[in-house]
Amino acid sequence: MTVNTQAETHEFRAEVSALLKLVTNSLYTNREIFLRELISNAADALDKARFQALVRDDLSDKDLAPAITITVSPSNKTLIIEDTGIGMTREEASQNLGTIAHSGTLKFLEAAKNEGKADVNLIGQFGVGFYSAFMVADEVVVTTRSALPGAEPVQWTSSGDGGYELASASREVRGSRIELRLKDDAAEFLERYRIQNIVRQYSNYVLHPIHLVVEGEEAPEGGPEQINAARAIWTRSPSDLSDEDYQEFYTHVMGGFVLPGDTPRARLHFTMDAPIQFSALLFVPGRAPMDLFAEDRKSVQLYARHVLVDDNTDKLLPPYLRFFRGVVDSEDLPLNVSREMLQEDKNLSAIRRQLTRKAIKILTETASERAEDYEALWTEFGAVLKEGLHQDGGHRDELIALTRWYSVSTEGLNSLADYVKAMPEDQPFIYFIAGEHAETLRTSPHLEALKSRGHDVLLMTDAVDEWVLQSMSEYEGKTFRNVMQGDLDGEDSEGEDADADATPEPSAIDPLLSAAKALLGDNVKEVKASTRLTNSAACLVDADGSMSRNMERIMRLARQRVHDTPRVLELNPTHPLVERANELAQESPGDPRLETWVSLLHDLASLAEGTIPDPAGTVHRLQTALEAVAKAERAG
Repeated sequence: MTVNTQAETHEFRAEVSALLKLVTNSLYTNREIFLRELISNAADALDKARFQALVRDDLSDKDLAPAITITVSPSNKTLIIEDTGIGMTREEASQNLGTIAHSGTLKFLEAAKNEGKADVNLIGQFGVGFYSAFMVADEVVVTTRSALPGAEPVQWTSSGDGGYELASASREVRGSRIELRLKDDAAEFLERYRIQNIVRQYSNYVLHPIHLVVEGEEAPEGGPEQINAARAIWTRSPSDLSDEDYQEFYTHVMGGFVLPGDTPRARLHFTMDAPIQFSALLFVPGRAPMDLFAEDRKSVQLYARHVLVDDNTDKLLPPYLRFFRGVVDSEDLPLNVSREMLQEDKNLSAIRRQLTRKAIKILTETASERAEDYEALWTEFGAVLKEGLHQDGGHRDELIALTRWYSVSTEGLNSLADYVKAMPEDQPFIYFIAGEHAETLRTSPHLEALKSRGHDVLLMTDAVDEWVLQSMSEYEGKTFRNVMQGDLDGEDSEGEDADADATPEPSAIDPLLSAAKALLGDNVKEVKASTRLTNSAACLVDADGSMSRNMERIMRLARQRVHDTPRVLELNPTHPLVERANELAQESPGDPRLETWVSLLHDLASLAEGTIPDPAGTVHRLQTALEAVAKAERAG
């Protein structure tokens, strides 16, 4: 066959020239993306050929095996990407490679101009990924032959400098061959390991085989080496996969390395066809990732038609499920969907709704069927999951059922259902105590009366606990009650029904209460007889309706300005020290020992919580009291 090699020279449209200048000078910060783009285009061409073969009988080379071949030639400084796809006619080559996505080009340029820069992930939105080749190539030569009957091969050549040439070419089979004549600073893309790593990162799960041929290397038996997996694990049926298969992929998802014994606590593997088609394979890690609370933490990987478009998509799950790791792959998302577009894409919102529902369901099943695994899961991620109680009203009941708590009377974790089921009939509230350390809370004097009545108390040590309780004021008709706040049995919380002018019940230690309030002044809000103490002499209580002392601590850790709120000092009327102090207040209110004893009672209440507002003064008062005891013993 005689081939007319005379070339036709064409100029790019004005906006195309501007785009090429942007591409070659400032567009991509990550140049390796060019290979992902060209492989994606080749995969699309193979898919089109497969589809056309189903509806047309006159296509050429219908028996041609689908494949993508990358050829590296270090001696010629060229990189070739070739496919056996649908190919292009002369008109299609001129249109597809000379006008760049038609109407999308101007929109792309406008987006780049408005942002002041162009995100790499914007490229695929406007169909200009092919031109990423000019980031690494001084010249690009495309030789293509359409599968349509009678089509002649054509060669498209451009240096990205404002125009391109079209000429007849020689190619015996359908498909396209893209030859990149690399720039001097792009020599890294002539190295085997570099090409392999890029393909495995971005295109490992493209459904068609990707072969690598390196000049000077002997081809392996059976043909060129395939460097992609070609079949994504998430597209396979769970019944065809073993635990070892899942563990291997889990290791890949977690960055290629996990500590011995780090196996997923739960996994979620499913495919959905409506309202949007997507597949997902997600894991709950065995250990909390170190970046769990970091702003730039890793998240779920997003694929579009088996091509990685975002390796860290935090829009697929709500923040309280951010501990899930894995992949989501959709046929209905555009390739290279950008982070800007993720905010508005309706398909992505549909995926998020379905993923959230499925993720909560798998957590519920784990809690019900594998309690030990769920307890370990909760230990690692409970603080994060509890954020959902405040963030997600739509799944509130399911999330409440998933919460687990330690308590004073039990060793392991309890659900709220377990706690309520074990409550004595006369227990009016779900009691809890909040603080920094569980062991300190277990010995708190605030629990003494409740323990004597057989009432259990939940221990809340996570910083988010009191915050999320604002969205969980009751459970099964029982309200939550902080044992360190207000009256223990809740009389102070009756609000509008309480008589503000009612005279408080007289107490046997009223003289001491009056004297203590006068002596302590603004250091306390009130001094009252306690109904929560049975063994200890004194404790400090947050006034009902005020910010708890634990919340004040958390706010300070968050560098928020918090003013100290005076607390209520409760005294145990039956404690010997309190009884003796009351006698002194009643018989000798002017005795200097009374001030020392009252201050010591306040010190003891603070010390029980692990804080000493006035260490030096406390030491002095203790020494004074001990010296008095020592003198009395010697005199006796």
